[in-house]
Amino acid sequence: NSDNIHILDSMRCILKKENTDDDCDGGSEHAEAIGVCIDELVLSYLQRHVENESSSSSGGGSEEGRRMTTSFDGGIHFRGTLVSGRLLEARGFREVSELSADMHSHESDYDGALNRYAERSASKEVAKNSGARDRALRIVSFL
Repeated sequence: NSDNIHILDSMRCILKKENTDDDCDGGSEHAEAIGVCIDELVLSYLQRHVENESSSSSGGGSEEGRRMTTSFDGGIHFRGTLVSGRLLEARGFREVSELSADMHSHESDYDGALNRYAERSASKEVAKNSGARDRALRIVSFL
């Protein structure tokens, strides 16, 4: 983010990690809230990519798919914590092998995200929370 506003950093300090709830996606309100933020950030990134491509594209279907893969693969960076790192990995993000200047710990992985979000969209556990399932389906449709 160019404004250096870190939503996840603020969220993780406000919600209590200790309060567990099996009805929540991720096992607690804290994990569920961070998971929603991750999903919404991914959706925003994908929507922006699709809008940019549709305004500058003349309709090359397979080329558009390759551009999405290239743009998404490594295009989103997160600084994970013990909790958010687990949530990122559950959504197909990979740990980085080398730290960079922005010190991110995880980055988007097209194949990993496609597989994990497809699993989430069909999961009985995630189906308890219709919002989580709907977000997963929307993300898969963009990928």
